[in-house]
Amino acid sequence: MFHGVQGEYRWLETAAHEVYDVLQVCPAVVANKNVVITSFDSYPLQPTSEEMQRGWRTSGRSLHIPVSDNISAIPFEVFNEWYIFTSDSPERDYKVFVKHDWFTLGPAQTVYSRTGNAFDLKRMQRWFWQELEESNPESYLGRGTRLKFVSRNPEYFNTVLRGLSSLARIRAKSAKAPA
Repeated sequence: MFHGVQGEYRWLETAAHEVYDVLQVCPAVVANKNVVITSFDSYPLQPTSEEMQRGWRTSGRSLHIPVSDNISAIPFEVFNEWYIFTSDSPERDYKVFVKHDWFTLGPAQTVYSRTGNAFDLKRMQRWFWQELEESNPESYLGRGTRLKFVSRNPEYFNTVLRGLSSLARIRAKSAKAPA
């Protein structure tokens, strides 16, 4: 896992964790927030009539979900990229970053892709930070080949960083335990 700071955002990236792990260690990241889902496992979901009654809506290629304190109502296993807002989520065409398996928030030297190069990565990183600056979410959560968690909320960031580190230690100990 590596992490850093970009402007008012703190970020972390890891291949060892999933979206669910973030929700497990810090449910407040999404509880009582508005979430914009920009990437799905297969095809964009159409909200059911029940979900529409709960306030779910589509806008372009994005799915907007008002989340209550019951975060288990979010089908997190099929949603790969989330922009998380404390108030209404802006109607806009959000960029999707998780579909680029070579994309990382870390230094360009940490990854060299089959399809991109360091220049492409730096350009993509610039677009990513511009997207966050323009849309101004409180947090961003994405899982392609690696989990990326970004937040302006230092309390959430620290809770997630500590929680994921603890979870990794627990998993490592249980993997070493004799069967």
